[in-house]
Amino acid sequence: MKKSNLILGLAGVLILISLIAWGYQINKGLIVTNMRNPFSWGLYIATFAFFVGVAAGGLIISSSVYLFNIEKLKPFTRIASLSAFASILGAGAMIFPDMGRVDRVWNIFVYPNFKSPLVWDVVVISAYLLITFLSVYVQLLPDWKKEGRGFLNGWTKSHPQEYVEAFSKKWSKRVALVGLPVAILIHTVTALIFATQESRGWWNTAVLPPDFVSVAIASGTAFVLVIALLAVGKDQFEQYKEAFQRMALIVAGALVVHFFFVSVDLLIHGWWGSPEGKEVLSLIFSHYGFLYGTELLLPAFTMVFFLTKKGKNSFNALIIGSLLLFIGVFAHRLMLMYPAFNSIPLTLAIPGAGIESWAYPVAIGQLQEGVPVFVSSWAYTPSLVEYAVALLPFGLLVFVVTLALKMYNYVPQK
Repeated sequence: MKKSNLILGLAGVLILISLIAWGYQINKGLIVTNMRNPFSWGLYIATFAFFVGVAAGGLIISSSVYLFNIEKLKPFTRIASLSAFASILGAGAMIFPDMGRVDRVWNIFVYPNFKSPLVWDVVVISAYLLITFLSVYVQLLPDWKKEGRGFLNGWTKSHPQEYVEAFSKKWSKRVALVGLPVAILIHTVTALIFATQESRGWWNTAVLPPDFVSVAIASGTAFVLVIALLAVGKDQFEQYKEAFQRMALIVAGALVVHFFFVSVDLLIHGWWGSPEGKEVLSLIFSHYGFLYGTELLLPAFTMVFFLTKKGKNSFNALIIGSLLLFIGVFAHRLMLMYPAFNSIPLTLAIPGAGIESWAYPVAIGQLQEGVPVFVSSWAYTPSLVEYAVALLPFGLLVFVVTLALKMYNYVPQK
C-alpha cells in the first residue's frame, strides 16, 4: 500500500509538471518548442505513436485470449485491457499539446473533413477508448457484485451472482470480437497518417501499416507482461510461469515479423537508388546512426533473448528485456520523424553543373536576429518545454494503472 501511494504521488508530480509546461506553451505559443516549418512533428507525435502502439497491443492480447481461447493467458485479460485503456488515454492526451490552438479542437467534430486521416484517427481513438473501458468494466462486474462495490453496476443488485458472471463472460467475448479489429485498425490508421504524406519518401511504403501492427503487438504484450509481473511479484512467478513464457514468445514472434518488414523496406529504398532514396539512407545510417542503432539493436536483443531459456524463465530477465524493448520502440517512433523531415522534398536538377538534386531552402517560419530565415535541414532537438509536456501520458498511464490495481482486483486468481 505504501509503495502504491508513493507511485501515485510520483505520477501526480509528473502530471503537474507537464500541465504547468503545457500552460506555458499555450501562453507563449508553439514557438517555445523546437519544431519549425521544416520539422512540424516531433517528440509529441512520436510519443503519441508510441502509446497508440502499446494500447493496440494490449487489446489485441486481451481480445485474442477470448476469441482463440488461450487458456494460459486468461488470468491476465483484465490487466491487458487495463493497460490498453491507460495507454490510449495517454495517447489521446498527447495529441492536444501538439495542436497548439487546443481551443479549436471542436472544429474537428463540427466540420470534419473525412478525406483527412486525422479525422479517422480521432474516430478510432474515441471508439478505442470506449471499447477498452467496456472491456475492463464487464470483466470486473462479477467481483464488484460479490464485494458490493464498483460503479455503474446498480443494475446487478436485482440479479444473482451466477447471472452476473454469465453476463460478464458473454459480453467479454462480444467486446473482444469488436476490440480485435478496432485494435488493428487504430494502429493502421495511425500508420496511414504517415504513409499518405506524399512528399515524405521515408514514409511512402505499404509496409508501414503492417509493421506498425507488429511493433504494437510486441510492445503492447511486453507492457502487459511487465504489469502482470509486478502485480504478481516474485513470490507467485512460478505459479504463472507458463503464461509469462507465452507472452515472451508472442513478443519475440512479433519482432521477427517486424524485422522482416524492416529488411524489405531498406532493400527497396536501397535498390531504388534515386537521389531521394540515397539521401534518406545516408541520414539514417550516418547522421542519425546512433538513434537508428538503438532502434534496431535493443529490440533485436529482446527478440533473441526472449527465445532463449534464460530470457523467458526469469522474472528479472523478462523485466529487463521488456524495458530495453520500450527504449528501442520509442527510438523507432522518433526515427519516423528525423529522416522524413530532414530529407527536404523540394529539389531541383541543374543540367551542365553536375548537380542531380539541389535542395531548395525552406523558410523556418521565424524571423529573429542570429537565426537563419531559410534552411535546407533542421537540427531538431526537443526543447525543455517539450520534454516536460511529454511527461503527461507517462504520468497518466502510471496513475491510472496504479490506482486501478490498488482499488480493484486485477491480480490474477486461478
